[in-house]
Amino acid sequence: MFSWKTSVTKCSRAAFIRVIPGVALTREDMRRQVVITKQLKGGCAGMRPMDHSMLKCLFSLLLLTVSAADPPSNAAILASEMTPGNASNTASAGQAANTATTSCTTRRCLASMLIAKEALSQPQSPSCISKISVPLIVYETLSVDTKDLRFESQLQVMLSWEDPDLSWNTSVYHHHMVVLPVSKIWTPELHVTNGVQTTIKHSNKDLLVHSNGTIEHMVIMNTVVGCEVNLYNYPFASDFCPIAINVWALKGCGMFLNFGAVSTTSANRGDWLTEDVKLDAKGGRDDRNYLWVSLKMRSENPFLSLVLPSILIIVADVVSFALPLGGGERISFKVTLVLSFIMFLIILNDLLPGGGQCSPIIRKHFCFCLVILVLSTLQSMVLTRLAKCGTLWPCSLSKSKDSLLKDTDNEEESKSDIKASEDENTALQKVVKFLNKMAAQDQTKAIHHRFANKVDLICFCIYLTVLIVYAVVILYFSFGSRCEINQLDFWS
Repeated sequence: MFSWKTSVTKCSRAAFIRVIPGVALTREDMRRQVVITKQLKGGCAGMRPMDHSMLKCLFSLLLLTVSAADPPSNAAILASEMTPGNASNTASAGQAANTATTSCTTRRCLASMLIAKEALSQPQSPSCISKISVPLIVYETLSVDTKDLRFESQLQVMLSWEDPDLSWNTSVYHHHMVVLPVSKIWTPELHVTNGVQTTIKHSNKDLLVHSNGTIEHMVIMNTVVGCEVNLYNYPFASDFCPIAINVWALKGCGMFLNFGAVSTTSANRGDWLTEDVKLDAKGGRDDRNYLWVSLKMRSENPFLSLVLPSILIIVADVVSFALPLGGGERISFKVTLVLSFIMFLIILNDLLPGGGQCSPIIRKHFCFCLVILVLSTLQSMVLTRLAKCGTLWPCSLSKSKDSLLKDTDNEEESKSDIKASEDENTALQKVVKFLNKMAAQDQTKAIHHRFANKVDLICFCIYLTVLIVYAVVILYFSFGSRCEINQLDFWS
């Protein structure tokens, strides 16, 4: 026989487990509840009716006291409904829920579990710095704008970083990798310090997450960098241009980049060749990393389209001294050469910048050649006038002098005609005088031509000497002289 106090104590233990307001029952409490219920099945059943009534009265008073202090919790409701008949059913439901929670171990369930963490902020490490590894950068030069001094490039950047919140236990989820959407996970943002325009896009809509929290991803950067390319030796130009790749960091917090290897692809782009690409840091500082891109111009196209025509035009102008001064062939030919050279100068002006630290020497070359051509044309015009008239006076003054000479000759002829009529000279004397006059004019023209030819020869020798000296000087400055530009001044 059970005593009244013993029965009340044992039965109340089964009902009062974890009856705390605001706290839910755990699996351990449910297990203990089931065990105690099984142990007390016989004890409570053997109680007398009066004992059952007394127990029920005490338990009701306790529930009223708890509900007055706080709304009934899940544990209180479970305890109130707990009877020897349904205790085993409650334990079975808890075991089924536990089995359902651990049975979903597929990759999709794992991905859903990681997405539910909403890891959209930077991993918060104790040092406040996230280390971002860049194991590989694939570089490609797209174009070089020599007019605006900019060049466009594309970079495929591999990224790797760790986020402990995205790790999992491989003994529960038997997968070492899982694919997550990039929009649900935080990704580092790169920027180009000296970039004029930069566009960054993800190479894929997904990224790869490892079980230890390591994340791998790739981004594609299209950037336009302002670089004052050294065009001093154009079209034989070569220079280095930096691409400063960095991440956000402020007052000891932010990100830190750890670079790996760099490779190039499609090195041949238009007139420019990418010779080499390497990683470097200004002053050894970790926050000033840049790609040092070595560029070299392909000189064949600009040499054949600009330099060679300018040389041929100058050579044609030198040969034009063989044309006679008497006619207008030399002058018309030289004017044609000047107009042709102006056309090439306009083409050159569209290709090269208006100014800069190192102005292209080819611009000075074209200006010098244009001046030489114009002076040669003016010299030919002056000598043609000298060969024809023997004077450099303007046309109106020379014509007035010739008319005066003709008037005096006509007066002399009229007087001679009068005398001849008076002296009854024959017509043969008139013919002789005319022939003598023509011979004198021819002799005068010959003297003028010889003088003009001597001056023309002297001008040709001076012209040729100047061109030879100029050729030596321009070759020295084109291949033996360099102009240096500080390409990292955007950091200073």
